[in-house]
Amino acid sequence: MANKKLKVQCGCNAVELALLGSPKVHAHCHCNDCRELLNAPFSPLTAWEDRFVEITKGEDFLMEFQHPQKQMKRVFCSECGETLFYTNSLGWRIVPQLLIKKCLGLLPDEFKSDKHIFYEQRVTDIDDNLPKHLQGSNSPLCFNAQ
Repeated sequence: MANKKLKVQCGCNAVELALLGSPKVHAHCHCNDCRELLNAPFSPLTAWEDRFVEITKGEDFLMEFQHPQKQMKRVFCSECGETLFYTNSLGWRIVPQLLIKKCLGLLPDEFKSDKHIFYEQRVTDIDDNLPKHLQGSNSPLCFNAQ
């Protein structure tokens, strides 16, 4: 997918994004920051360098929520409320796997989670065969995990 451009949009089609190439990471994130920003036990995500996620339509409909303590913000449509992406402390744009799946009807293999990250911070055990990294993608694995 190196030269591919994928278009995704919010539920009301007011905002459209172009995803260029392939994500840096596609994983289930269990970090405290994602959980607090999204109010969810973990986040199935695709992480992109910001220059590879372009707003191609509806920039006037975008709203941002800047977390008061963390270097994270959630970007969503002002019309339907759908989260289009959020940013992390590295400045990456994190596009939910669910948004991609909703727009394409299925989640292509190159966007499916291939690991769990920040598993040591989890609030629930996940019983699957994916590697479970204690912290980020290159950290040691959690050997006693479910």
